[in-house]
Amino acid sequence: MKIDIIGAGSLGLLLAGKLICSGTSIRLWCRSDEQCAALSETGLTISHIDGRQPIIIPGSEIEAVPIREFSQRYPETPGDWLVLTVKQGVLHRILPELLGPLRETNLNLLCLQNGWGHMELLQKLLPAASLYAAVTTEGAKRESPVRVVHAGGGQTSIGLWGGGETVRNNVAVRLADTLISAGFSVLLSNEVNTMIFRKLVINAVINPLTAIWRIPNGELLCTDLRVRMMRELYEEAAAVYDACGISHEDSLWDDILEVCRATSGNHSSMLADVLSSRETEIRWINGSLVAMAERAGVDAAAHRWVIRMVEGMFVKER
Repeated sequence: MKIDIIGAGSLGLLLAGKLICSGTSIRLWCRSDEQCAALSETGLTISHIDGRQPIIIPGSEIEAVPIREFSQRYPETPGDWLVLTVKQGVLHRILPELLGPLRETNLNLLCLQNGWGHMELLQKLLPAASLYAAVTTEGAKRESPVRVVHAGGGQTSIGLWGGGETVRNNVAVRLADTLISAGFSVLLSNEVNTMIFRKLVINAVINPLTAIWRIPNGELLCTDLRVRMMRELYEEAAAVYDACGISHEDSLWDDILEVCRATSGNHSSMLADVLSSRETEIRWINGSLVAMAERAGVDAAAHRWVIRMVEGMFVKER
């Protein structure tokens, strides 16, 4: 199997490295020529938060290509799967032009974005493609363009977007087997929408507060004030889902608390973006909930507040 991965951030590097180690042919599309050169020259190192021996992939085994060459090179030599690990902002700004030439192409596309709205965009952009959504709890932190830390194993759930029996789909089964062989825990699901909505609420509660207070996930539980703020965001999100007819588990609040405990030392992706002065994904996480609330005619004042707070931290260069 040959897999193309667009996005050489934390998750992209983790996937690429472990898949290469398992014998899968990987082509990694990077934003910069500098990262491509660094990967080719020094290779890729995957370290582990538990102190296990790092995985070192020599540069000779890595095919890293600048993303500016994608439109020309990919159609000539397409892979079996195209995997998107870029964040929502990059996806919405860059991918429409990049993927436009593939509009009539029958390809298998796997998307690993947080938030909501990206699948609808890709469905319009690539109507002939088989779109799969993935929700993962794998923990990864990029230390440099050639170093990534596997910050904790998790579960990756994959489902065919728009319906269909994913669990009986031979194409999806083969991809899952490939990921499992690389050391990932993978589940094929026919209810991927439910999982996306579940993760959306978890991210909408944890990520902005850790970014605003600049604390790891576990410290959200250290004071009653913080927990009350979490609860306010959760109850508002649950009310939005109820108004929109979106089902959610009764255990979701407890699940959020458990995520904080299980990832107590981790920095959320939004906090990492804030600390690195990068644009965050808040408009596609909390912003998605606000948009749903507006359509349903309900209020989402707390989510509006955290959006303003987080977006106020990011200053674009002029």
